[in-house]
Amino acid sequence: RTQQPEWLVVLGVCTHLGCVPIANAGDFGGYYCPCHGSHYDSSGRIRKGPAPFNLEVPPHSFVD
Repeated sequence: RTQQPEWLVVLGVCTHLGCVPIANAGDFGGYYCPCHGSHYDSSGRIRKGPAPFNLEVPPHSFVD
C-alpha cells in the first residue's frame, strides 16, 4: 500500500537478476526489464516473465 497515492516508491532493480527496468514500457504500461523480459505493471507488480517478486518497496516516509 502507498503512503501517498500520488507517489510510487519502488527500487529500480529487477527481482530476477538485478537489471534496471525501463519505466513506461512493457506489456502493462509500467516497467520492462530488457535483460530477461520481465514485465511489471505501473504499481511495480510482476505480471509476466522470470522475475519471482514485485519490485521492492523500500522503507520510506514523507516529511513536511
